[in-house]
Formats: sequence, structure tokens, C-alpha cells
Amino acid sequence: MLKRIRFKNSVVLLIGISIIFIGIGMGFYEYFLERKEKAFSDMNIMLFEHEIPEIIESEKDLNDKKQDDENNTPDIPDKTEEKPPEKPQSPTYNYIGILEIPKINLKRGFLDLNSRYNNVDYNITLIAGSTFPNEENNNLILAAHSGNCTVCFFDQLYKLQLNDMAYVYYKNIKYAYKIVNVYEVPKVGKVAIHRDYNKNTLTLITCTRNSNTKQTVYILELTNKENY
Repeated sequence: MLKRIRFKNSVVLLIGISIIFIGIGMGFYEYFLERKEKAFSDMNIMLFEHEIPEIIESEKDLNDKKQDDENNTPDIPDKTEEKPPEKPQSPTYNYIGILEIPKINLKRGFLDLNSRYNNVDYNITLIAGSTFPNEENNNLILAAHSGNCTVCFFDQLYKLQLNDMAYVYYKNIKYAYKIVNVYEVPKVGKVAIHRDYNKNTLTLITCTRNSNTKQTVYILELTNKENY
């Protein structure tokens, strides 16, 4: 009888200790979960806190801003009539090639690497490390903004799928390319390009739609070329 009582007491004690440890474990789990969520939040804040903001005003934004400025400007008597400053002329681009993607109605030139306007804030940009279509096993790499702005030339790339076509006009030859791979990479300032180095390829890079942390890479392979 005494042994049975001791056994019951041991079982009760074991159950009690187990409950205590379970409670402590759940407490630690909630604590670490909370810390993990906070760390993730802090990480995102740090990531974007040090990112240079990309401020691009569309033509509509500029017109709205101009209208607001005119409406909010107080009347000041004019003492002297000043000649308004001349509007700066748009730069003339000497394109070395043209990218055309019929599915998204895109046809836009690209510049030499050394051009001051070979920049995503002006044009589709030729990326350093590119080789040109007339070279053996080349890889022409082009990048542009996506989004809603006047220089977001790759805004519609998300509509492209495998086997869709793109064309590059370079030195009087039209090069036809077919999409063979599409993948995303983290936006960390560099992009890994996965391609067949025994083929002539075209690589297109832009920010992933509805994401601030990823970029989308489109790999296209040459299928045909002809004079134009």
C-alpha cells in the first residue's frame, strides 16, 4: 500500500514537473518568436534605411506639382520683367543598338558603355561585362527600371514567358532571341547570370514587380540573325 502511494506521488510529481517545463518552454518559444519577428523587422528597416531612394517623377507628377505651385504662389508685384530661363534641350542619343520586344510594344535604343547617358535614369542600360551579338558565345546584358515612371522601360517585362521573342538590331544585323529561363535574385547590388556559355545570349534585368528586395533575370538564346 505504501509503495502504491509513493508511486502515485512520484507520478503526480513527474506530471507537475513536466507541466512546469512545458510552461517554461512555451514561454521561451513565445519570447524567441517575438525576438525573431523583431529582428526580422529591424533587418528590413536597416535594409531600406540605407538604400538610396529612387525618386522619379512622371510627366503627370511634374504637371500636378507645377499646378500646385502655381495655385499656392502668393501675388507679388512685378518690379521688373525678367526673361524666363530657357528650357534645357533633351540630349541627342547616339544609339549603338536597338532592343525590340513586340509582345510588350517595346522598341528602344541602348548606348555605348562610355556614354554619360548609359544610365537607368535615362535609358535602357548596357551593363559592364557585356559582349556584343557579333562576338562568339556572347552575352549582351541590358537593364532598366520597372514601375510607373517615364524611364521605366522594362515595366512590362513581367508579362513575358518562356519562348517569347526579343530582337536586337546591331551593326545592320537583326538578332532574334527566345526566352529560355526566368528567375529572381535578391537585390544586393550584383546578379548571378545562369546561361549556357556555348551559346549567344541576351540577358535582361529589372526589379521584380511588387517587390523591393528582388530582381528578375530573363535569359534569352539566339535563334536566328539576318541583315536588315
